[in-house]
Amino acid sequence: MTYEIDYKSAEQNGFSSKLMFADRWTVYVKLFSASPTRYFSGDQYGVIHKEISKAELDVWLKILADSDEEVLEINKKIETGKRY
Repeated sequence: MTYEIDYKSAEQNGFSSKLMFADRWTVYVKLFSASPTRYFSGDQYGVIHKEISKAELDVWLKILADSDEEVLEINKKIETGKRY
């Protein structure tokens, strides 16, 4: 699977990390120190469409990833962004 994690542009838009899959589907992650992490689905143009659950993100990662190790790697990377 082709994906990119971008912390810099995510932080410019008030998020912790931006996860883009094959230049089509984007997930914005907002990490909090005192409350649960929130996930938002967007498109390739950066337009956020709706909030999604962690379970929904996990389902898509399992569908799109080449292996379970890749899913773990992606989850580790998105959890290292800036906390709000």
